[in-house]
Amino acid sequence: MVGWTSFCWTSTGSGGPARTRAYFFRGEAISYLFQPPQDPFAGTSGPHPDKITGNRTRVMAETRSLQPQQSASERRHHSGSTGLPTGLHEWRGHTRDGIPWEVHKGDAENVLNSFLPNSFNCVVTSPPYYWQRDYRVVGQIGQEKTIDGFVKTVAGIMDQVRRVLTADGLLFLNLGDTYYSAKGQPKGTDKKSAARRFGLRAVDASGLGVPRKTVIGIPWRVALEMIARGWILRSPIVWTRTGSLPEPTAKDRPWRTYEMIFMFSKSPRYYFSRGALSSEEDIWTISARRRSNGGLHSAAFPEQLVQRCLDVGCPKAGRVLDPFAGAGTTLRVALKSGRSSVGIDLSEQFCDFMVTELRRL
Repeated sequence: MVGWTSFCWTSTGSGGPARTRAYFFRGEAISYLFQPPQDPFAGTSGPHPDKITGNRTRVMAETRSLQPQQSASERRHHSGSTGLPTGLHEWRGHTRDGIPWEVHKGDAENVLNSFLPNSFNCVVTSPPYYWQRDYRVVGQIGQEKTIDGFVKTVAGIMDQVRRVLTADGLLFLNLGDTYYSAKGQPKGTDKKSAARRFGLRAVDASGLGVPRKTVIGIPWRVALEMIARGWILRSPIVWTRTGSLPEPTAKDRPWRTYEMIFMFSKSPRYYFSRGALSSEEDIWTISARRRSNGGLHSAAFPEQLVQRCLDVGCPKAGRVLDPFAGAGTTLRVALKSGRSSVGIDLSEQFCDFMVTELRRL
């Protein structure tokens, strides 16, 4: 039987003495803070972890902070002075093959700022598109009131990505575009995604500064801003999305069947595997069909697209980052290919889903 081990220490703070006991199950650290004589395992079924012994067979590390005797849905705590419910902040673990992963909950720019420079070989990510979905999380990007506000927000986060990317690293940035309707709040349902219906959007109201019905050009606006900030755009890649959903309401223009993947470097010389292009060069034809994500309203890109990016731009044992991890596609594909991975997301729901999926690897 895989065993439990526990350690206990006492500290004194403004609230009096408090005892912290760290339990390790399968090498996984779970830390509780409580006032004695309460026991976080009191009243639970099965033998008490202090009474179970055995060998550790798997090395994982994870830290959780919670009050004792709370259900999983009640495990929350507050951080700093924001007053926002933040719940768990970090999860760490290894696959069965010993490949490490991390999931961080929080604002992408703030979390990135805590990382060491030059620590990731490759970044594959897709920020929320401009006014395309509402993820119902305070502080989400994609709902800025102005086009320039969105462009500057994404470029600012990419500044931090550039800092943590190795000198020979590559960024693959997937961005979709948005049309400016200026015809008021949408009516009815959206067959593509129910998450696209969330009241009057900036792209539905007047005064955005571009002509009505125009495609805004979001991907290229962001790319040009990033070039101005020092990024090297080595290749704009067209992702042709076979099997993408139709646009029955678009009666006076072609349906959109592609998105942009920008390949950026921070240095003139970088890791690149030409053989992994499979003769497709800068037009990649990859199915838009996505893996099931447990009913989450995410816009996850397909695993095959992530795999192509990693094959082309990441060493075999490289370290991979996705600062907008969502359902965790980048992390999952990286781990399966033998690369360690780190993901960041503002949504606790998405983080919980990612962690559940990664623990199965």
